[in-house]
Amino acid sequence: MSVDQRRFPRVEFFLVPTEHEQLPVWVIKPQGLADARGGVVVNLSEAGLQILAAAEPGLDAQHYELRLLLGEDDGVPLFSAAVRRVWSRPLSQLVQLGGFEFESSNSEAEEFLRTQTAQITARKWVRCVLVERMTALA
Repeated sequence: MSVDQRRFPRVEFFLVPTEHEQLPVWVIKPQGLADARGGVVVNLSEAGLQILAAAEPGLDAQHYELRLLLGEDDGVPLFSAAVRRVWSRPLSQLVQLGGFEFESSNSEAEEFLRTQTAQITARKWVRCVLVERMTALA
């Protein structure tokens, strides 16, 4: 979808690599979230957000809990939100991009990201994890 066809403007958090550009990204996951998918928030719009993640395993589940990783110690809160995967596509052999909708408005994670976008002057790294939610719980 071209930028002109989007219903909602996007605020960029992270520049997605293009063509042969390589950008190493590490997402240190908290203890207890070893099985979660690490990623980086790419951008945010009124409808949802895009997340860059490793290519394998694929983002195949429909429902996830998004948890923002804002620090490396236990004193930093984990803001979270229930999200639904709308689409995903590979960008290279190493990374994939996924589009997600917030399942409910005004979650802790969405509120935090919106606060950050109001102050953005340069691209920021917003790391996160995606925890797969069972359909019965979604």
